[in-house]
Amino acid sequence: MDESIYNLIPQPVPAPYKEPLYHSKHAGPKPPTFSTFGLSGTSKPGYQNVAGHEGAPPQGHHEFKKMHATMGREGNAKHPSDILKKRTGGGGGALDAALATQTGAFQYSDRMRPLLPSKEELAEAKKLSLSNKAEVKNFITSNAVENILAVPKRDVEAIDWLKKPHFGETPPYLLKIKQEIKDEYEYIKSMQSQADDSGAPPGMRLLPEDERLALVESLKAKWDQVNKFYQQTSVLSLQSLDTIGKVKRKEQYEAQLAQIEKDIEKLSKKTIYVAE
Repeated sequence: MDESIYNLIPQPVPAPYKEPLYHSKHAGPKPPTFSTFGLSGTSKPGYQNVAGHEGAPPQGHHEFKKMHATMGREGNAKHPSDILKKRTGGGGGALDAALATQTGAFQYSDRMRPLLPSKEELAEAKKLSLSNKAEVKNFITSNAVENILAVPKRDVEAIDWLKKPHFGETPPYLLKIKQEIKDEYEYIKSMQSQADDSGAPPGMRLLPEDERLALVESLKAKWDQVNKFYQQTSVLSLQSLDTIGKVKRKEQYEAQLAQIEKDIEKLSKKTIYVAE
């Protein structure tokens, strides 16, 4: 059994083990191996601490130092506690002439702006204005008089659109469009009335049947002639189209045959009108 009355007694806590402090075997001011720190601004640049030597830099180098690099020259240097305090500087502002003369600070001969008037000068100016009895405008009274005498504004009267001129009538542009459509219909009717009894438009006549058949026969004969030339030439196979002239000749024959077929199709209709 783990339960025991002795477990209620607090046991002493052991002190933590502290590792010994590390101490390097190398000196603190010793530079790293092949270090160039502090040598770039010298007349003999290079590197130092070759082979981990101790002590002074290797031969051929000298220590790099700048005179008065931080606090200035000894004559001008000030202690950090010697700070600038209030009213002890030599700048501008409300300084007396004696202090400005002692410090040698620049002082303006006159102010940039004139001084403000004093209370006595303001009182004198007020008495002067009262003695002159200058008329002072009372804006409250003048505004009240202007509002009393002003003519009240009238409300804008509402427009009665029912009493507007030409209300409910057709707009003029619609009347113009209707008249143009009417004139066009009348022109079409007059053209139809001028047509012949055969129904042909003016300037046209109905092609007779015998003339139509004669034209169809002549077109068929023309088609046979062009097709015969087309078949006789060596332009039917793709292998024979070895020159540009043969290609153009083949396209010319095919275009003529297609045009003749279209003309025959048009003349195949029963009613054909031609120009007189």
